[in-house]
Amino acid sequence: MSAIEVKNLSRSYGDIDAVKDVSFTVPEKSFTVLLGPSGCGKSTILKMLSGLEQVSHGTINIGGSDVTEIEASKRGVSMVFQSYALFPHLNVKENIQFGLKVRKVPAEEREKKVAEAARVVGLTELLDRKPANLSGGQRQRVALARSIVSDQTVCLMDEPLSNLDSKLRAEMRDEIRDLQKRLGLTVVYVTHDQVEAMSMADQIILLRLGEIVQVGAPEEIYNSPNSVFSAQFIGLPPMNVLNLNDIDTSTLDSKIKSALESSSIKNIGVRPEHLMFSKKGLPATVKSIDYFGGETVFKLTHQEKDFFLREPRQPKIQLGDELCVSWNLDDMYLFDKNDQRLKS
Repeated sequence: MSAIEVKNLSRSYGDIDAVKDVSFTVPEKSFTVLLGPSGCGKSTILKMLSGLEQVSHGTINIGGSDVTEIEASKRGVSMVFQSYALFPHLNVKENIQFGLKVRKVPAEEREKKVAEAARVVGLTELLDRKPANLSGGQRQRVALARSIVSDQTVCLMDEPLSNLDSKLRAEMRDEIRDLQKRLGLTVVYVTHDQVEAMSMADQIILLRLGEIVQVGAPEEIYNSPNSVFSAQFIGLPPMNVLNLNDIDTSTLDSKIKSALESSSIKNIGVRPEHLMFSKKGLPATVKSIDYFGGETVFKLTHQEKDFFLREPRQPKIQLGDELCVSWNLDDMYLFDKNDQRLKS
């Protein structure tokens, strides 16, 4: 068993609460991502799971056992860090097997484990190289191989791809996800990158200011955000959130105007891909145009408020054009004065 259960977990530094009473479950053999902006507490949670950070309050259960007060080396978890944490004077093989030597694993067994791990991550031809002679992606593979040979079924990853270029990050995302599935690992992965979270996770735990904002599968959080924060943190470009006081509602479709009559509504939200250029609707001026080949993103402005429209084509629209946009009622989200989503 390798499921993780966290209950009422908190971490304080004097008067500063870095993590505030968070509770969540990581199912066995799943890929869970802790996602959020810098300073939201995601790395602190990961360090508490690993035993590298003391728990101020709450409990951590891994594989059916309470490990809250157990030292890091006895928790049955492996870690992959952003910095790779490789020994520069050791070659790839020596770095991979370092932990095995410390635990006095017999030489024959070490050789077998290292060979298999190197094969899995594509390092078989590089075992004699030193870290200085490896690319960033190859160094990250060494860190992954070291985690594999530990034989731990729980793997904690702290922003392991942030030092890589965008092309290599995309490749490594696929490799890590494939590795997790093949080895049946339970992974908890920290990132501030929503693309990593959306493309890799079975479950996203979205954090803000040390608290959990929303938990769910990527498509659930994208399609059913429970707050303005969730709506705008997930999605590129982010969801358009417009205050009702900042737009001319008289130009909107009658069905939409009717839906906005409640006094509890403060903001409306519409994804950029759900906006359409139309003959009637909200008047807007084209402020910028970004063409990405497969799609075009328009930055529009209405009464000095900016928002985005995403088209899968390249319509003949130019900077400064004045036109109208509309959207379907079913694609509109409603938020109250506390920025929480109102159920329609």
